[in-house]
Amino acid sequence: MATAIASPEVTTADFQHIDYSTPAREQQKSKYLVGSWFDLIFICNLYWPLILLIDGWGGLRAHESLLFWQVFFVTTPHRWITLFLVFGDRDKYTQGINKYLIVTLLIVGSMSLLWLSVGSLLCLMAVDYVWNAWHFAAQHHGIYRIYSRGQTSGKSIWPHAEKWLFRSFILYVIARVAGWSWSTDRNSDWLSQLDYFMLAIPILVVIPQWITSIGSRWKESWTGALYTTSVMTLFSCLLLAVHIQSEKLVLQLALASALFHAVEYLGIVSWSMQSTRVVNRKDLFGYVGSRWIGYLMVFVIVLGAGAWAMEHGAVKLWAAINLMVAFLHYSFDGMIWKKPRQKKAL
Repeated sequence: MATAIASPEVTTADFQHIDYSTPAREQQKSKYLVGSWFDLIFICNLYWPLILLIDGWGGLRAHESLLFWQVFFVTTPHRWITLFLVFGDRDKYTQGINKYLIVTLLIVGSMSLLWLSVGSLLCLMAVDYVWNAWHFAAQHHGIYRIYSRGQTSGKSIWPHAEKWLFRSFILYVIARVAGWSWSTDRNSDWLSQLDYFMLAIPILVVIPQWITSIGSRWKESWTGALYTTSVMTLFSCLLLAVHIQSEKLVLQLALASALFHAVEYLGIVSWSMQSTRVVNRKDLFGYVGSRWIGYLMVFVIVLGAGAWAMEHGAVKLWAAINLMVAFLHYSFDGMIWKKPRQKKAL
């Protein structure tokens, strides 16, 4: 999810019609997107330490159970649902569906050719890891920006610095997770020193947010600061686990971060789909939006069960299809949630 600032009453399809240069309206300045419990559980994901405790105390059996539910019933649905956000939205067709069709054609075509010619998905899986890392960083920062809409001046340099500090830290942690097991004695010393330097970034990002929240905008901004604290604490713990080379803790925290990422995405999609503008529409989007929770549950159960069946019946085919959907998810996510560039006045 690329950085976007939206109103609870505005869907992703309507982002281009928002005047981002003006302060958010008073009704937009709610400290919650949906409600206290929903935001704290499904977006801020304050339960992730509990997942870590269950994973740690339950041993291998608990870890495998959590991994099963995470992969099939959380991560897989959160990727596939993006296809509905694009191809199920009538507004996308009126605004120009061709760009989405071209992206789909390029990704599916190129991946199919590569898979059929090489006979392996290893290269594509490497690309997936790198692209997914950027996707993680962009989404987490984007959700924070949704919470902080209308609270920063467009002329201030700090939001831009904060953006790259935020994303760079998450990217660094994911890179360390990928390379921690093959770190040699030659580079372990300077990487250890760099870890301490990078751990200063969460402090630089979180403290100013809480200072701002404690000020005049406390009622509107503390949830954003809490969200950032939750994200940064999780990834700081993950970096520390890599630093001390605790394989078990790395796997447990990686699972928690995957759950965090997918659950918050489904939470943001739910916030958007249940907005007034979607519910009042007289089309497929409006029909589904007015009955969102029921349709979401059916979607998650059916897709999760189907994914599990495919995993046991056609492993390679399902892996290829899932990678294609993942790449489409990354691409479309950066298109449908992205804040449009403002045109300069002539």
